[in-house]
Amino acid sequence: MKLIVTILFVFVLCFSRAQEKPELVFTPIGGVYEKPTTVTMDAGEDASIYYTLDGTYPGSGSFRYKGPIEVSDVKLFRAVAYKNGKRSNVVTQTYVCDREYDLAVVSIATHPDNLFSYETGIYVKGCCADTIEPYLGANFWKDWEKPANIEMYDEEGALCFNQNVGINLFGGFSRMLPQKSLAVFARSKYGDKRIRYKLFPDRDSKKYKSFILRNSGGDFLRTHIRDAFMTQLAKPTGVAIQEYRPAVVFINGEYWGIQNIREKISEHYLAQNFDVDKENVDILRHNGVKRHGYSTNYKKLLAYLRSTDLSKDKNMDHLRTFVDVEDYIRYNIAEVYSDNRDAGGNIRYWRERNDSAKWRWVFYDLDLGLGNNNPSGYKRNTLDKFTRANAEAWPDPSWSTFIIRSLLSNKQVENQYINTFADHLNTVYHQDTAMKLVDEMEARIDSEMKYHQKRWGSSYENWKHQISLLEIFVKRRPFYVRKHIMQKFDLKDTLNINIVHPGKEICSVHFSSLDLERDYNGVYFKNVPISIRVSPKHDYKFVGWSDGSEEGPERTFIPQKDLEIKPIIEPKERGVFADSIVFNEIAFFQPEADTSQDWIELYNRSNQAIEITGWTLTDKSFKKGWNIPEGTVVPAKSFLVLAQNLASFKTSYPGDTLTVLGDFDFGLSAEGELLKLYDEHGLIVDSLTYTSISDTGLFTIARPHPDSLNIPANRWKVEPPTPSYHNKAYLNYLQTEADKAKWTKLFYIGGGSFFFILISGFIWFRYSKRKKRAA
Repeated sequence: MKLIVTILFVFVLCFSRAQEKPELVFTPIGGVYEKPTTVTMDAGEDASIYYTLDGTYPGSGSFRYKGPIEVSDVKLFRAVAYKNGKRSNVVTQTYVCDREYDLAVVSIATHPDNLFSYETGIYVKGCCADTIEPYLGANFWKDWEKPANIEMYDEEGALCFNQNVGINLFGGFSRMLPQKSLAVFARSKYGDKRIRYKLFPDRDSKKYKSFILRNSGGDFLRTHIRDAFMTQLAKPTGVAIQEYRPAVVFINGEYWGIQNIREKISEHYLAQNFDVDKENVDILRHNGVKRHGYSTNYKKLLAYLRSTDLSKDKNMDHLRTFVDVEDYIRYNIAEVYSDNRDAGGNIRYWRERNDSAKWRWVFYDLDLGLGNNNPSGYKRNTLDKFTRANAEAWPDPSWSTFIIRSLLSNKQVENQYINTFADHLNTVYHQDTAMKLVDEMEARIDSEMKYHQKRWGSSYENWKHQISLLEIFVKRRPFYVRKHIMQKFDLKDTLNINIVHPGKEICSVHFSSLDLERDYNGVYFKNVPISIRVSPKHDYKFVGWSDGSEEGPERTFIPQKDLEIKPIIEPKERGVFADSIVFNEIAFFQPEADTSQDWIELYNRSNQAIEITGWTLTDKSFKKGWNIPEGTVVPAKSFLVLAQNLASFKTSYPGDTLTVLGDFDFGLSAEGELLKLYDEHGLIVDSLTYTSISDTGLFTIARPHPDSLNIPANRWKVEPPTPSYHNKAYLNYLQTEADKAKWTKLFYIGGGSFFFILISGFIWFRYSKRKKRAA
C-alpha cells in the first residue's frame, strides 16, 4: 500500500511540475546601455517564444524568437513563452541603446489602441469632441484608465521598477497638447498595489500608490520647469508642494521627450508626507468641491468667516484653532510672488478629520505664472488682484480671495502678512536664491532639451529664450512686489534690519517668521511692528540688548530707520564640581567583533569623594538625557564607566575592579557628537564635542592628562580602550616624569652636592695641570 501511495505521489508531483507555467527570462534585463547590446530570451528547453515591438500583447501570431537580437537603438520587447501547452506571463523589457541619457528613463508599454484608437484611445479626440478648444467631449476628456506596463531606470541606468499599472490622462486644458500628462496607478488587479521605489530622494517614502508624469502644462515647449521651479523655490517656507524629478519618457518604444515626475495629491500623498490616516482626511479643490472625504467642515469655516468680525483678536484667535493661518499666509504669498494666472481655479486644501485639525493648503499648478504668456509679468500687481473682490468668473473670482480678505481685516494678521512677505523676499524669493535654482534646474535638463524640442517641433534656442524670460522675472520681481506691498498697505518706505546672531550653539533666534542660524540682513517696511525672540541654550543666559533696550528676550519694535539688533548672551555659572569630574575616555566606535557597545569613562581629579546622584548625561539637549542612579559616588582619583548596555559591556570587560553603571538610553554617533554632564542643579560640569575618526580598529579617544582641561577632542589621544584605568598617554607621561625625577636625584645628590663636587674636581684638575707646566 505504501508503495502505491509513493508512486502516486511521485506521479502527481511530476504532473504538476509539467503543468507549471514556463518562466521567460531576458538577458540582460532592460535598461539604458548607451551602446549596442545583444538581447537573449530563454524559457527552457522546448519552449516557443513570441514577441512584439509596438506595445501590443504578444501571442503565437507575433514575431517568433529565433536567437539573440542585436539592439543598437531603442527597442521595446513584450514577449510570451509557450511550453507543454502552458503560457508564461507577458514580460516587458525596454532597451535604450542609442545614446547617453543624463536623466532617469521611463518606458510605458500599452496596446496602441489604448492611446490612439478613434473609439477608445485616450490620446485622441475621437468621435464626440467639440470643434473648438478645449474640445470638450473628446476622448482625452474621458476618465478612462488603461492597463499598461511601466519601467523606470535611474540616472545611472539601473532598474528602479518594472510592473503592470493603470494609466489615465491628467490635467485640465493641457490635455489638448500633443504631449499629455499621465497619472500612473498601482492596483492589485494589475499585480502589485504599490510602486516600491523611492521616487524622490528628498522624500522619505519608499513606495507609492500613484504619481504623475507631467507635461509641464501651459509651460510646454517653453521652459518646461516653471511649475516645478516655483514649488521647489517655495519648499523651504514649509508650504506643501509636489516633489519633482525630470525623466525621459518612451511610449511603446517611441521617444516622448521630458516629462516631470510629480507626486499626485491624494489621501496617499497626505499620509506619506504629513503622517495622517489616509482614510480620515478631507481634500477639497476649487470652491469646496470634494476630492476625498467631506466638505462639511469647510462650509462651516466659510460660514464662520461670513458671520464673524475678525478684526477682533479674540475671534482671530478662535479661527486659529481650526485654520493654520501661518500656512495660508505662506501659501498666498507664494501665489502672489509667482503671479500665478490660474490661482483661483487650481486650489487644493485639506484637513485631518478630527476636532483639533486645521485646514492647510497645497501650493499647486504654477505653469501659468512666472512670466509665462507675458514677458512683463514681474510688474503685475498680483497682490492687489488676489486681495480684493473681483467681479469675474475666472481666473480670480471673488470666492477665491475671500479667505485672505477676511484674514487681512485683522491688524495683527496684516502686520504678520507684510513681515512674512518681507522675510520670504529676503530669503527664499531673493533674486540670488531664485537665480541659483534656475541655473541648477536648467543645467539638469540642458543636455536633453535639444532632443525634446525637436520631438515636439520647437528649438533649443526657443527654450533658452524662455529660460531667459524666467530669469528676468525672478531678478526683477522682488522690487515690484515691495512696491505693491507699500501701495496696498499705505506704507511709506523700506529700511534695512541687521540681526547679529551670537551663534546657533549658544541660542536660537526667531525673527518675524524666520528661525535664524547666522547673522541676517533684510529689507523691511517702516512703521510695521516686528518681533524677535531669543532662546538661549541651556548653558547660557540672556543678559540684554546691545541697543540698550530693557525688554526681555522677546521684544516687539516699530522700526523707523536702519538698525542693528544684537542680543547679549553669556554662559551660565558652572557646577561646583566643574574640573573635578571630567570626561576621560569615550568609546563611540566598535568593529563588528567587539560587542561592548558605546561607553563613557568619568574621572574624579579631586582629592575627595564626590556623590553624583541625580546628575544627567546628555548627547545634545538638556531635556533629553540619562539620570545617574541614586547613591552613586566617585572616590578621589578614581574612575566610573557609564555604559550604553551594561550586560554587553561586562561581556567584553568582565573584571571585578571596574565600576560600571548603565544603561544610558542613547547611542554615541560615530560621525560626531556633543556630550554634556550636568549636576543635580542643571549646571554644567563638563562637555565634549568630537568628530568622526578614520580608524577601523578598536579604539577610544582619551584625555592625554587629567590636568589637560578645556582642550578640544581633536587633541585627545586615539588609543586602545582602557576602561577604569589610566590611559596609555597618561601612563607614558607618568613614566616620563618618573625618569626625570630619577635623573634629577642622581645629578643633584642632596640638593646640589653633586655639582659642588663636580666643579671642585674641575678646578683641582685645572690647578694641577697649570702646576705641572710651571715645573
